[in-house]
Amino acid sequence: MIFLAVFVIFGYSFIGATAKVEGEYAKIKQPLVEDTLVYLKKLSVTGDFDGDGKQDTIYQNTLSGITHQFVDSFPASAWDSIQIYFDRIDADVFLTVRNRKCDTLHLGSGGGLYCLINMGDNNKDKKDEIALVLDNYSFTNISNCTIYSLCGSQWQELKTFQIHQFAFEYEGIDEPVFKRIKGFLESRKNKWFYIDYMDWFNAEKNQDTVLKPLKIRKCN
Repeated sequence: MIFLAVFVIFGYSFIGATAKVEGEYAKIKQPLVEDTLVYLKKLSVTGDFDGDGKQDTIYQNTLSGITHQFVDSFPASAWDSIQIYFDRIDADVFLTVRNRKCDTLHLGSGGGLYCLINMGDNNKDKKDEIALVLDNYSFTNISNCTIYSLCGSQWQELKTFQIHQFAFEYEGIDEPVFKRIKGFLESRKNKWFYIDYMDWFNAEKNQDTVLKPLKIRKCN
């Protein structure tokens, strides 16, 4: 009985001490327990995506095909099998445009996007294009960057190339909003340059790793 009482008192004191350092220690070193939730980020971007001269807003969301409800978090206990978890709830990452009648852009299973970038009008069709990378929680470290344009009321894929996820590494606690894909898609003097990861990986000369001007076709 004495041992139990001491244990309870000690345990209570430890928890109290932990609560007092609610800053970095609580956020960084607190162990994940089964009922801990990991919250998903949701991105949005503004621009003239339909060419009418007015600003539009694109929103990203994730919906469960099982519950038909929005997904804004997942249990931390699912980390080790996160792809299976999102497949099991039939998660669908998608984009919608505020106050505009156009098709929803369905991107596939995952928890959200690494980035959602307004690239401006690169193909001179008076509309802004977007670039995005789906975060499907795969453990390959290689993802596709896809560039889309709103063609009438439908989205069209204009270009796809591979990138490495180290481009999204950051320091600190708060994840930044990425407006470029470092080393793979960058804007220089109002022009976009890119390189496919496989071209970079297989490069035999340093000059083969240099980003080249991005050319984007117009809508079909």
